[in-house]
Amino acid sequence: MAFKIVYIGAGSFRFSIVLFMDICRAVELSPLEVWLVDIDKDSLDIMTRAFKKMTKKAKRRNGIEIKVYSTTDRKEALENADFVYKSISVGIQAAEWFDIYVPYKLGIPQNTGDTVGPGGLFRGLRTNRVCAEIAKDMKKLCPKAPLLSYTNPQSSIVMAARTAAPDIQFIGLCHELFGGMGTLKKFFKKYANIKVKNWEEFDIEYSGVNHFTWLTKIGLNGKDLYPIIKKNAHKMVLKKFKHRGFNFYLCEKYGYFSIPGSRHVAEFLPDYYNYFNHEIQCPYWSFPTIRNVKQLDTMRYWAYKAYKLAAKGWIVPKPRNSGERAIDMTIDWHESLSGKNTIQHVVNIPNNGTVPELPEDCIVEVPATFKNGIITPAKTIHLPKTVADLVRPHAEQHRMTVNAALGNDLDLVVKAMLHDPMANWIEDDDRLEYLTKLMLFYEQKWLPEEWQEWIPS
Repeated sequence: MAFKIVYIGAGSFRFSIVLFMDICRAVELSPLEVWLVDIDKDSLDIMTRAFKKMTKKAKRRNGIEIKVYSTTDRKEALENADFVYKSISVGIQAAEWFDIYVPYKLGIPQNTGDTVGPGGLFRGLRTNRVCAEIAKDMKKLCPKAPLLSYTNPQSSIVMAARTAAPDIQFIGLCHELFGGMGTLKKFFKKYANIKVKNWEEFDIEYSGVNHFTWLTKIGLNGKDLYPIIKKNAHKMVLKKFKHRGFNFYLCEKYGYFSIPGSRHVAEFLPDYYNYFNHEIQCPYWSFPTIRNVKQLDTMRYWAYKAYKLAAKGWIVPKPRNSGERAIDMTIDWHESLSGKNTIQHVVNIPNNGTVPELPEDCIVEVPATFKNGIITPAKTIHLPKTVADLVRPHAEQHRMTVNAALGNDLDLVVKAMLHDPMANWIEDDDRLEYLTKLMLFYEQKWLPEEWQEWIPS
């Protein structure tokens, strides 16, 4: 019987092709049945034709057998699925325009706006309920299948899905760890003559919430390497080393290195990134002053130009390792069912005491492995108090976002906005309530239908 993978949001211009390339190298899972799902019929048609061309090329190269199906009805696809991927974005760039520029008008800059701040909140309000419904569908149609989520805001989405269907393994993925550790690999080579082939050779410990994780331990062959980072942190700030000057600054100040890219981390810390200093600080820290949504539209336009060429068979990507870990996790999950040991993966899952310093019910980003098909944290990880105090307010705010998204109450939405650290930095509750109502008005077409009764006109 073929191994069945369902990919919801297969029209994604950011993740679709790279996941297709990875699937095409998964000979361990052959024969495969892959269902592509998207509500955008035109995008789905392009990506389906492109993927079919890729599977033919892959079969000639490695012999893999893949049958491809497509549908706009996720329930049709999910029935008896073995594994599910998801990379949806409700409202895509049209909604992101309001996420970024409406708050900026009222004094809140966002260089990314997909995880925290007003943009992160409203992206969650648009997406959390949809993901909760996907989890409910899986409970009925494929209750044993795990789901790997590539959608931001990762923490509140996973929490919403787990709230709606606690028994479904709804797992958030993020690649920021790979970039952060890649930076440290280059740092150690250049400034300490410590050379490793892959960053995975380091003995590391990390935890936090998505896009705000902290490296609490790093060593190699039994030697603690943190003193080397701390000794050189100020020099790295001045050099803006690999565009991570802000990360090294935080290490200098708090004693620990925050792993994600500086632009993500900065949004969690409005004391450093705010309306009054963003034009000065951002060039110094090497991240954008504010997100360029038009640039995202342009990227999407040219991406689909390339995908149309693939759909016609003119330029067809070959099977290769994209650097994303979804297919590797799928293989690991499958092998763990027979009792095989699997490697650690960075995941976003319910805390349940894994990081004692954070709320029990929050979603944490930690290393974990599959054991008999169940994603299991590798160990208990303690966050130092100085760092935990920075992370905790965000972990607590995620529950407010989920309550607002799954509820039907203006007050819940306003409450979530008022407690967001980036929004709250401006210290003007009336302005924040006005901002909330303004964003509800502009984004109402992407929000739950029953909210139309109380969204301001």
